[in-house]
Amino acid sequence: MTDETGGWAPANDVERDLQRATGDGDIDAVMSILAVAPLVVPGYRDEPEAQPGRQRLLTRERDGVPYLLVFTSPEAMHRAVPADGWRATTLTEVVCGTPDGWGLAVNPVTPIGVLVKPEDVPELVPTERTMRGFTPAGEVERLLRDALVAPDAEVLLDVLVTAQVIVPTQALEMDGVLAVPVFTSAERHEECLGGRDLDVPVVTIDFISVLRQWPGDEYRLAVNPGSPIGVTLPGERVRHLVAYAEQLVRRRLGDGPPPPPPVAPFTGREPPPIHLPPNGIGGALRGEG
Repeated sequence: MTDETGGWAPANDVERDLQRATGDGDIDAVMSILAVAPLVVPGYRDEPEAQPGRQRLLTRERDGVPYLLVFTSPEAMHRAVPADGWRATTLTEVVCGTPDGWGLAVNPVTPIGVLVKPEDVPELVPTERTMRGFTPAGEVERLLRDALVAPDAEVLLDVLVTAQVIVPTQALEMDGVLAVPVFTSAERHEECLGGRDLDVPVVTIDFISVLRQWPGDEYRLAVNPGSPIGVTLPGERVRHLVAYAEQLVRRRLGDGPPPPPPVAPFTGREPPPIHLPPNGIGGALRGEG
């Protein structure tokens, strides 16, 4: 696809979301989008059919380092390489299959291109290795961990929208971005906010109740921020989560009306700033035009 200004336009919703996130310089949002996005890698007709699971890995070198080429659409891929076709994949499969010492080049030669250094590739997505030291605080967190490692977006959403969460009664400013943090256990809340001088009460409510009272698209949803089972979403995606949750309720309980939302937990006070420790990948990414 092309536009009149730069010869490139998003080919799908994922690329539109990436365009907004990269334009804002929001690396966390970029990686949250890529973590669950359908990806493609180049395919070739002369690949040996007798070797299932094997395929040619296409790279480009930068400063003597090979970078594996990965794309969010066939259109983005065809701008960079003359492949015969493409194969569907996920970021988890890419991370697990990338040889040591290789980086990733996602959507090179596009305005939404991202480079990931070799040393940071293993940390891009949850894997059994990166989760080895994590102890779930209950069944909800065990299911979230397993869904992130799989990855299984449907199970992840099913677990989240039916969970009870701990949420501050006031939105917080987290590294310069307005966010509503929610936690699936007291342990995750203590890891993130414990010991900080915050005079902000918390309540325990259903996750869907948080979504139904969302304060606006400018707020980011941060589930277990700073944790290995952390998930972040831009505010405009919250309405889609509400629709998903209501469909899930109808599937499980029939076609009755959803329960009314409780009293909103959020206040209108100025949010105090929170500076989270880096998650290990923020400095590894940069735009690749």
